[in-house]
Amino acid sequence: MELRESFDCAPKLYDEGRPSYPDEVVEWVINKTGITVGGRLLEIGSGTGQATIKFAERGYSIHCIERGKNLAQLLIQKCEHLNVSVDVSSFEEWKSQNPFKTNFIFCANAFHWIDNTIKFKKCYDLLSDNGYLVLLWTVPPDTQPLPIKKAFDLLLEYYPEKRKEQKTKADIENERKLEIVNSGFFILADFLDYKWTVSGTRDTMTKGFFAQSMYLSLNEKKQKELSAKVVELFRDLDEIIETDIYTTVYIAKKK
Repeated sequence: MELRESFDCAPKLYDEGRPSYPDEVVEWVINKTGITVGGRLLEIGSGTGQATIKFAERGYSIHCIERGKNLAQLLIQKCEHLNVSVDVSSFEEWKSQNPFKTNFIFCANAFHWIDNTIKFKKCYDLLSDNGYLVLLWTVPPDTQPLPIKKAFDLLLEYYPEKRKEQKTKADIENERKLEIVNSGFFILADFLDYKWTVSGTRDTMTKGFFAQSMYLSLNEKKQKELSAKVVELFRDLDEIIETDIYTTVYIAKKK
């Protein structure tokens, strides 16, 4: 199973284990881009709506593209009272039934799954003049509580190639900035690195770990082996856990 397809196997776990986005970040994006409620926004890789709902609750009409059928179904259920529509498709293969233009495309924690030869060009073509592509990411700090670090070390034992790819937060941010600039289609108009605190139970933290693509892509035997070790490790965590994470936002403006 491809890593990017794994989330659709466990939509409820994904939904429960993924944090949303701070209101301060959403308001910052709205203020910086000047998007108005009258237009229709396009979201790529909406998942179960962690970012979608934050914008939709502010009155925005959003058309989502989500490759996972089960994720999309849960998203529709959650957004019944909001102006949200969903197409089940990969972004690479997606075609609108009617001519589609928007001045705002956003993608939260999913842009890296899209074919590099397609993603920026297709976004450019879908955006109206002076439109914005907004990329949001949830980034853990370089230093985490010891049980969490040990759990990730155990997970990486199944992916030795990814252990070699481990990078610092600063390195990741610089790479993402360069990717936008080097695309040739956008300029990096603004950047936000917002630190905030997530508070949750030990159960929530465990679900978040098991909602990762690298865990979900393991076969059943390996999942059982790893889950037993992780549950044991997480017994050392407090019942209520507060952890610092970062939401980084890249506002790219169409050239």
